[in-house]
Amino acid sequence: MNPLKFDENELDKLDEFLFDTLINFEGKLPNRFGKFLAMYYPDARIRKKYANYIGVEMGEQTYSNLGLKVVPNDNKICVHIGKEVSIAPNVVFICESYANNGTEINELDYVKNHLVKNGDIIIEDNVWIGTNVTIMPGVTVGRCSIIGAGSIVFDNVDSFSIYAGVPAKKIRDLKSGERTKE
Repeated sequence: MNPLKFDENELDKLDEFLFDTLINFEGKLPNRFGKFLAMYYPDARIRKKYANYIGVEMGEQTYSNLGLKVVPNDNKICVHIGKEVSIAPNVVFICESYANNGTEINELDYVKNHLVKNGDIIIEDNVWIGTNVTIMPGVTVGRCSIIGAGSIVFDNVDSFSIYAGVPAKKIRDLKSGERTKE
């Protein structure tokens, strides 16, 4: 028998074995392996189980797609996500932002006072975050809001709103359905 050929039943058993093993090893794996599972494992249930390895806590019925990344701060958990949140692929949460290799640049008054940021990110219930969205430190995303694909969120997001763009701006109120006037 060729060891590289599996029938569907064997693959299902392997998948079940891996799932059961990973569920039981949560908290016992090396940090790098846990981070990899949280970002890239094909099963969303495993990614959620290992999310704490990348500094994320998720509420009920919340799962992330592949490629969720977190730039952590000093807190063990720096991204707090509510219930029933939809997270598309390749979303980035940045909880601390500074010129990590710079010494002189980090001492400049403008950089210290306006560009260096540190803060937990809060995503309230029933939020939909589009693909390739980046959310910056200290942002709260209000419940039942939508962030359009490719957006970068620097400021808090109102509940029941759609935000899009770079930087993300409110473009629609979801309760009234009206576009936001600029």
